[in-house]
Amino acid sequence: MTKSAIVALAAVLASAACQPAAQTGAGAATVRFDPHASGRPISHLIYGVAAASPDVVRALGATLDRWGGDPSSTYNWVNGHAWNAGRDWQFRNVNYSNAAGSAADAAVAGELEVGATPLLTVPTIGFVARDASNSTQALGVPAQGGPPVRAGSAAIAGYDPTANRARTSLPSFARTPRPMPDQPDPSAPAVYQDQWVHHLVERFGAGAVRFFAMDNEPDLWSTIHTDIHPVRMGYDDMLANFEEYAGMVKQQDPGAQVLGPDVSGWVSYFYSDLDPGGDRFATHADRTSHGNQEFLPWWLHQVARADAARGVRTLDLLDVHYYPQATGVYSAASDPATRALRIRSVRSLYDPSYTDESWIGTDVELIPRLQGWIAQGYPHTGLAITEYNWGGEQDASGAVALAEVLGTFGRTGVDLASYWTYPPVDSPAGAAFRLYRNYDGHGATFGDRSLPVTSTDPRVAAFAARHSDSGEVDVVLANESQADPVSVTLSPPAGRPYTASRFVVAAGTGRIQPLSMASATSPVHLPPLTLALVRLVPS
Repeated sequence: MTKSAIVALAAVLASAACQPAAQTGAGAATVRFDPHASGRPISHLIYGVAAASPDVVRALGATLDRWGGDPSSTYNWVNGHAWNAGRDWQFRNVNYSNAAGSAADAAVAGELEVGATPLLTVPTIGFVARDASNSTQALGVPAQGGPPVRAGSAAIAGYDPTANRARTSLPSFARTPRPMPDQPDPSAPAVYQDQWVHHLVERFGAGAVRFFAMDNEPDLWSTIHTDIHPVRMGYDDMLANFEEYAGMVKQQDPGAQVLGPDVSGWVSYFYSDLDPGGDRFATHADRTSHGNQEFLPWWLHQVARADAARGVRTLDLLDVHYYPQATGVYSAASDPATRALRIRSVRSLYDPSYTDESWIGTDVELIPRLQGWIAQGYPHTGLAITEYNWGGEQDASGAVALAEVLGTFGRTGVDLASYWTYPPVDSPAGAAFRLYRNYDGHGATFGDRSLPVTSTDPRVAAFAARHSDSGEVDVVLANESQADPVSVTLSPPAGRPYTASRFVVAAGTGRIQPLSMASATSPVHLPPLTLALVRLVPS
């Protein structure tokens, strides 16, 4: 997609982003919306978390729980409780579940029990943890990976992973070479991932595990899992690895949804892990050898072409991770400058006029950019952002940022998203999450159809949605100012009357306070860095 086309698409989305028309006066704002507009659907799957207990999922009102992260690349489903921590912790094997049974089965059962959708990560790296003993450790691992010593080799200059693979791991393959067993042999010399998908279908039913991600950040295997996979993944490697495992999932559970390539962030949208070379991407030899096309557009086109040839779609959602890169944003920092930057940086998700205040130094416009690549490379593919976090979980600025992130996901048509890992339930960020999914403590949620909304004050961000079944309208308001209170008046068009109530997250708290309103147009007082949801019920 051309740069001009990306900007045009982003401008359409940004026009509904409650950009200010004109400030009506100090401390006052009018928020206008049309409760009868057709709007666009909001996917309930954007309210996802990761590695959360059933109690946390229930309290937050989360709709999806992701089984992912760095260790998921080496999870041994046959053993059921064995991982390797990679560089995150001394390349040691570990039991993160502190249990003897299947951690994955327990996670899926817990998610289904509370009505959440499971998303499982299928290891595709080729090796999984042999055991869960902390004393099982890879030795002599180099500080970083590199290109293979020769085409097809698993070794890099100065390091061959063969010994460490044997020390810590078992080989893992996409497909078993023999008929599917009723029960896997725990003493078998290899692990087969098709047996895992088959097991999940047999235990929970077809479609119970609706989403499968093809590993976790394979673009960083040479950095995180250097002990077993020191070779950097190139364009062709990323494509071949996905196709081998995605096709297997579809064979075992044709109704399952497959996500890929699950890349780690901004640089990996454009380049492969081979591209840094010795000149900090100046030559980017791998990308050059693939027509100098950015990685994700190239990858989408190749998967689409292969799927068309075999008559089966193997990719359902393009899956990326995204963390704000500006200094201090993804942290606990709460100084005034970082607070302001944290909130501003949400604009990188959608605004073509926003120059990212980080080493990126250009417009990111993440969502329209990715949607544009999808439209060009593999139409009708969904968009998943399966890791994101804006920091400041215990600070009012983190709550404002998260409320605006979730509102943006809904407004722009993201199909699936999961926070990393989950905001503490009673934290300010947890309250922001609950404002969309459990604002009254009894499961009340933000609407499922996004409505156009504008604010006359640049300090006030607003998101509106209608419940398609009841006609109820919800408006989320955020005062971005750290110093100024703002009085907000809602201005729906004349017509159907509404009874109104509001739910307020006071700055820096994790509590949501219900408050009455005399009418739908009664002023809503927002102190600095305060969030509110106004509930409008047709009367």
